[in-house]
Amino acid sequence: MNRIRPFFILTAFLMPFTLHAQQILDQYISEALQSNIALQRQELSYAKSLEALKEAKANFLPSLSLNARYSVARGGRAFEIPIGDLMNPVYSNLNLVNNLNQSTTPDYPTFPEYPQIENEQVNFLRETEQETYFRMVWPVLNTAILNNQKIQANLSEAEKLSVDIYKRELIKEVKTAYFNYAKAAAAVDLFENTMDLVAENLRASNSLFENHKVTKDAVYAAEAQLKSVEQQLAEAQKNEQVAAAYFNFLLNRDYSTSIEIAPIEEKALAAWSLDEARRQAFRSREEFQQLNHFMSASQDQIKMNKDALLPDLNLVVDYGVQGTNYAINSDSDFAMGSLVMSWDLVDFKRKHKVQKAQIAREEVAKQKEEAYQQIGLQVVSAFYELEASRKSIAAARAEVQSARQAFRLVDKKYRQAQANQVEFVDARTRLTNAEQNLIIAQYDYQVQIAEYERVTGTYALN
Repeated sequence: MNRIRPFFILTAFLMPFTLHAQQILDQYISEALQSNIALQRQELSYAKSLEALKEAKANFLPSLSLNARYSVARGGRAFEIPIGDLMNPVYSNLNLVNNLNQSTTPDYPTFPEYPQIENEQVNFLRETEQETYFRMVWPVLNTAILNNQKIQANLSEAEKLSVDIYKRELIKEVKTAYFNYAKAAAAVDLFENTMDLVAENLRASNSLFENHKVTKDAVYAAEAQLKSVEQQLAEAQKNEQVAAAYFNFLLNRDYSTSIEIAPIEEKALAAWSLDEARRQAFRSREEFQQLNHFMSASQDQIKMNKDALLPDLNLVVDYGVQGTNYAINSDSDFAMGSLVMSWDLVDFKRKHKVQKAQIAREEVAKQKEEAYQQIGLQVVSAFYELEASRKSIAAARAEVQSARQAFRLVDKKYRQAQANQVEFVDARTRLTNAEQNLIIAQYDYQVQIAEYERVTGTYALN
C-alpha cells in the first residue's frame, strides 16, 4: 500500500492541528461529496422528485390531443322507411287521373307513368365512417391538482433534505475513515521503530552472550521478541491496508490510491454545556426539517381527500372532421366547446381515505417525537464520549512519559548486564503499549469530534 507518511515520531502528536492538515482533510471531504456513488444516488432521487413536482405543476396547463376513428360496419340493427306504403297509393291515383284526362281531353299533356316503389331499409351503422378531431382540455376547477402540487412540493423538499442528511453522514464517515487510516499508519510506524529496537536488543544479547555475560536463553528471548513484533507489524500493516481501502471506497477511488496524512492534535470546540449541545442539534439537524415537510404533505393529503366532495370543472374544446370519408369542407368539419362538470355525489371510500391520511399524519408526528428522543440520546452519548476521549489523551501522554523513562533506565542497565531479559522485555512492552495507547487516544479523539459534529449538526455543509 502506497501512502504519503507524515514526518513525525511520537512526540509529533503534541503539535497543533495545522492549517495544512485541515486543508488536506477538507480536500478529501470535497472529493467525496463530488464522487461518492451513494451520494450521487441520493441526488438522483432528489432530481426525480423535482421532476414529479414539475409534473404536478404541469397539470394546471391545458392538454391537447389528437383523436381519430375510422369504422367499417356490416349488418347490425336497421329501421324501415315506409316510402312505398306512403307514396304508391298517391302514384296510383295520379296515374289513374292522368289516363282519364288524356282519354277525355285531347290537349291534356302526356305525363310518364309513376312507378311503384319499395319501402326503404336503412342500417343504424354506416358502412364506412370516420371522425378525426383535436381536443383541448383545460382544468378550470380541480382541487386534486392543487393539493397534489402542494404534496409534491413538500416531498421534493424532503428529498433535498435527504441529500443533506447523507452529506452530513458521509462527511463523518470520511473523517472517521481518514483518522482510522492515520491511526493504522502511525501504528505501522510505531512497530517498525519497535522492530529496530528489538533487532538492536537481539544484537546486544548476542554480544553479551559472546562475552559470557548472559546465558543463551537471553538470546532466545530476544529472538522471540523480534518474531512477536514482526507479527504485530504484519497485523498493523493489514489494518492499514483495510483502512486505506475503505477510505478510498468512500471517495470512489482505486483501493490502492495513496493517502496524504499529517500530524494532528485536538482542536478547540465550542464550550457548550450538554443542554446547549442538545438545543443546537434540535435547531440544526435536517431530520426535523424533513419530518416537518412530511407532516405538511400528510396535511395536504387529508385536505385533498376532503376536497374530493367538490366538483371538478374542465373546459373542453373539440375541432375536427367527420363523415364517410376524409374531406375538409364546410359540410364535414365541426367545432364544439363544452364546460364539463364532474361531481362524485356519493363515494363510500372517501371517509376511509381521509381517516387513512389522518393516521399517516399522526404516524409522522410520532416519528418526530421519537426523533427528538433519539437525537437527544445521540448528543448525550457523543458529549460524554468526547469528554472521556479528551481526558484519555492526557492519561496516555503521562503513561508514555513514564514508560519511556523506565525503559531508558532498564535498557541502560541491561546493556551493562545489570538487568535481566525479563525486565527488558517488560519495560519494552510497556513502552510499546503506552505509545500505541497514545496513538489510539489521539485519533479516537478526532473520530469523536467528527461524531460530535455529526450529531449536533455543527459542520457547515456549504
